[in-house]
Amino acid sequence: MNEKLSALLDNELDPAEWAAVLDAVKQDPQLQQQWQEWYIARDALSGHVPLSGDFMQRFSARLSAEPVVIAPQRLAAPKGKRWLVPMATAASVAFVGLAVWQFSFRPAAQSLPQMASVSVPAHAQVNAAEVRAYLAAHRNGVADPLGGDHLTTVSFEVGEQR
Repeated sequence: MNEKLSALLDNELDPAEWAAVLDAVKQDPQLQQQWQEWYIARDALSGHVPLSGDFMQRFSARLSAEPVVIAPQRLAAPKGKRWLVPMATAASVAFVGLAVWQFSFRPAAQSLPQMASVSVPAHAQVNAAEVRAYLAAHRNGVADPLGGDHLTTVSFEVGEQR
């Protein structure tokens, strides 16, 4: 049995035999003494500080004196700060969107002409309604995020053919 106890102490015993050796140690005070001496020697060789002989008794007494907490109380979430992260996120997204919109569309809106001039040769016959309809149909391609009417005024000049 000493050989199996030594193998158990060195963690070299087959796990299937652990229960039988531990049961034997529980029932035989001589094996308990042997286990304790070998364990102290092993701790001394590995540099561990040995515990006092009554350590387990004192530890058990202190552990039994501790209060038992069955269900600890849950910490309450702080009130009033739940909206802080979503609001900060929304403000950041709005700011970035506004900055991108101003950067992207402001220069394009300022560069659009306010009036279109068309020079027509004197011998040509121009129907102003047709030209306005043509311009209205093709102004949809102009990038205008503000929705303004930039080509509403068209002037016709009758001049020489160039």
